[in-house]
Amino acid sequence: MVSLDDYIDDGEGDDEGPDVAADFAALKGCLQALADAIASTNLAVINGAQGDVQAATQRVQASIGALKRFHEAFGVLTSGDEEAPLEEPDDEG
Repeated sequence: MVSLDDYIDDGEGDDEGPDVAADFAALKGCLQALADAIASTNLAVINGAQGDVQAATQRVQASIGALKRFHEAFGVLTSGDEEAPLEEPDDEG
């Protein structure tokens, strides 16, 4: 397997952050989650057109799960930004 780190030009500074491998993993996760969401949405439309409401519902739920995975992976990519996030989840009930 080829390491993408060999092809990254760091330049003169360390502006990219300390963990480039985590960024690549997060980017891969983002792309995979988007592909899953698109495929699930397409299948939901097909199932809905065929009148199979239960299968369409399952595909929509899978699409929502994929979009949640995308959001989590994208959060890793944007965590290095200096701006504060627009919304912070409230873990305290």
